[in-house]
Amino acid sequence: MAQAPHVDRIGESDTYFLLSPSASYPQPFACLIDRRGHVTHAWSSAIDQPAPETEPPTYLRGWNHVELGPDGSLYATVPLHALLKLRPDSSLEWRAELPVHHDLDIHPSGDIYVLTEEPRTFPGPGGPRVLLDNTITILSSHGDIRATHSLYALLTTHPALNTLISNEADRRAAEADPPDPAAYRLDGRRGRKVSRLLRDLPGSPCDVLHANTVEILRAHPKGLWGEGDVLVSLRNLDLIAVLDLTAHAVRWFWGPGELSGQHQPSARPDGTVLVFDNGQAHGRSRLLEIDPTTDQVVWQYTANPPQSLFCAMAGGCEELPGGTILISDAQGGRGIEITRDGRTTWAVRISTLKSPTARTSRAEFYRMAPVPAATAALLGDGDSAARDMACSRVRCELRKDLPLTLRSTL
Repeated sequence: MAQAPHVDRIGESDTYFLLSPSASYPQPFACLIDRRGHVTHAWSSAIDQPAPETEPPTYLRGWNHVELGPDGSLYATVPLHALLKLRPDSSLEWRAELPVHHDLDIHPSGDIYVLTEEPRTFPGPGGPRVLLDNTITILSSHGDIRATHSLYALLTTHPALNTLISNEADRRAAEADPPDPAAYRLDGRRGRKVSRLLRDLPGSPCDVLHANTVEILRAHPKGLWGEGDVLVSLRNLDLIAVLDLTAHAVRWFWGPGELSGQHQPSARPDGTVLVFDNGQAHGRSRLLEIDPTTDQVVWQYTANPPQSLFCAMAGGCEELPGGTILISDAQGGRGIEITRDGRTTWAVRISTLKSPTARTSRAEFYRMAPVPAATAALLGDGDSAARDMACSRVRCELRKDLPLTLRSTL
């Protein structure tokens, strides 16, 4: 059985931490670490990985994101190709061939909401354009598709967001050479081959939305959104939004002019929204808490000095059950737990021994996810070969003196 985490400092909770190193391709693995930096469990599977001789870009290698279900199952996203559900021993429970990417969430019913990508055409001032639309695909607990929702179609029902998206598409078209839709014959084509063709175009004229987060919500305490609505993040629009998938409506949005390449917004029980502002345009990252009833920032964390926390891509933040906040500094390979008054209570630096076919990635991992000890206890002995591989390749360095001092402001 997995060992219980070491807890000996004030404010620590019984939490493990899950991540998948970017350098683990072509035999990707995910590992669960405890607060001592020990790998307590690991999974590994090469199912659906692109062959090294095809020289896939880093965003198509390994597992884009991993999530642990409440029953101990691991959900692994093979980017723009498939969602895998693995048992604790790494055996495959099911596989759904879908152009998945970035994030997923699990509904209390067992349904899985996962971000997917669908190339399609949309109207432009000079004629049709190609868009990498982002979609939310809802799967049953057995991996069967229940529904698919286009974020482009839903967001453009709101006049202000329709203008925002049109302006961003126009800007990208003006700065790049947009592709001719006829040349791509998008009639039902999707997946990593066609997405790679469109993503690799200079200037990224098709990547207007770039969704990176989906979270299923509880009802807002003041009725701003309802049970089962979803919170999404659109990186290239500097936008976070709450969407009602049933009514096909936008319930709330915020971010343009304030955020810059953000990740992992999450709704807190009191109705405020926490988000990791990557700060791509400013050379520093910060944590923001927004009151959606007033659209005001009610709390923020910045590093001291600000540039000592700068994660231009990937990463995130998440409130833990005890009220502390876990920061995923993906590019720095750091997981940092802080209190609301800015004290660092736990920090780890992750480094991974690269395989011979690994390319240097821009991030050590995509995101670090907290896992309750009760869920970790369900895993049993699991896949010993995967654990041995993770232990031999992953170094977890606990650091009380990481060069990061945070301060909070109202």
